[in-house]
Amino acid sequence: MPNVKRLALFLDGTWNTVYDNTNVYRAKALCNDSPEQRCYYSKGVGTQVGERLLGGLFGIGIDREVLKAYEWLVDNYEADARIYIFGFSRGAFTARSLAGFISICGLLKPGSPISLTQIFDRYRKGKAEHSIRALANLPEEGLSQGDLWLKRYSRAIPIWFQGVWDTVGAVGIPLPWLPRVSSADFAFLETDLRINETHGFHALAVDEQRRAFAPTLWTKVTEKYADNYPPRPLERVEQRWFVGAHANVGGGYPNDLLAQPPLQWLLRKAADHELVFNDQVILDGDEVKAKVEDSYAQMGGGLYRLLTLGRRWYRPIGAAPLETPTQSTAAINETIDASVFRRWREDPGYRPVNLQRWAQALQLDPAAVQSCLWAHDGKPVVEGSV
Repeated sequence: MPNVKRLALFLDGTWNTVYDNTNVYRAKALCNDSPEQRCYYSKGVGTQVGERLLGGLFGIGIDREVLKAYEWLVDNYEADARIYIFGFSRGAFTARSLAGFISICGLLKPGSPISLTQIFDRYRKGKAEHSIRALANLPEEGLSQGDLWLKRYSRAIPIWFQGVWDTVGAVGIPLPWLPRVSSADFAFLETDLRINETHGFHALAVDEQRRAFAPTLWTKVTEKYADNYPPRPLERVEQRWFVGAHANVGGGYPNDLLAQPPLQWLLRKAADHELVFNDQVILDGDEVKAKVEDSYAQMGGGLYRLLTLGRRWYRPIGAAPLETPTQSTAAINETIDASVFRRWREDPGYRPVNLQRWAQALQLDPAAVQSCLWAHDGKPVVEGSV
């Protein structure tokens, strides 16, 4: 293992506490905390009723959580340290926003004259300001004061690993009786994979049926008439579908076995990339038989179902790229775990509408599948394939 410091950040979702035992909390509990490997945990927006309501319904608090985690990195980072960021739900969005913040603005050096507020305000301006990498290629002469200070007092550093469970967006839950929160309020948050983000793995929930919890997949934009970066190999980026609703996959239900396969998958990926854990997650194969929670019917004691007129929404699996005259936008390395097909095969009552649509489009029989498949074409996943 490389003799470098490792910094692991674990960011939980809105409305979660340590008592919810999410996969983020479990991962943090299993992670070895030592002088060579430091750990940071945030439960997300606080547990007080008013704060939880504002954070859950309106997305308030995302920027504060990003800044707290960023400040911890400023205090603990050493040259060549490897950064690992984990998150679930809104915490996954926060994790990816933190990675985007560092990609754009770098990581401040300790004792910098630039305050956290100043650098975050710069991040909010988006493409109106030079990124830390763009500044590296510009001479200091003629730079604005803000550009000059960022060039001198910040560092372009890589994000070695991102592991997230079922990322959902920041702007809250769109119910008809709530005041709207403009997506423009959060548009500055960069959540796509960027050049300096080396490895990314995303566990997704097949059975989540609330449109308000639509997943935010990593996507690649391909310019149709220009050179593009090569595809990212599977061993570096993968987004895998698992059995379960949102909190089945990310954890949060008491004694829920469905949370175990996506937990094991992400921890194995992190361990493959040199993060040290005190123990492993051992599966016996029966976890996939556990109850799939009906989060749509349960939310708000049935109020969400009432307000959405009983209209369930089924997450698209292996969706076709979004095409414009000049660009094509597609999910990066989307796969379906073998356990999904095992559940289909062994449970006649398990027939998710989105999985049926996917199988029909590719003319596949899910009951005959014994392995992990690519979502875009239904072919078996081979490690190292693109």
